[in-house]
Amino acid sequence: MSRPLWYDPETDPSQFMAALWKVRHLCTRAEHVRVTVPGSYILIQAIMSAIDDFAERETGNREYFWNKPHKAG
Repeated sequence: MSRPLWYDPETDPSQFMAALWKVRHLCTRAEHVRVTVPGSYILIQAIMSAIDDFAERETGNREYFWNKPHKAG
C-alpha cells in the first residue's frame, strides 16, 4: 500500500504518525517559547528536523508532515 504525498489524518490510521504530525505542528506554533527560553529555537528545529528525517525514511518524502499542497483553480 503506497502512502499519499502528504499526511492526511483521514486516510492514515497510524497513531504513531498522527503523534508525529501533532508534535511537528506544535513545534511550528511555539513562537512564544523561542523568545522566552534560551536555546529553545535550536531544540525546536532539531525536533522538526528529526521528524522530517523519519518521514523521508518511511515515506520517501521529507515534506510528508508539512501542509497539504494547495490546488490551483
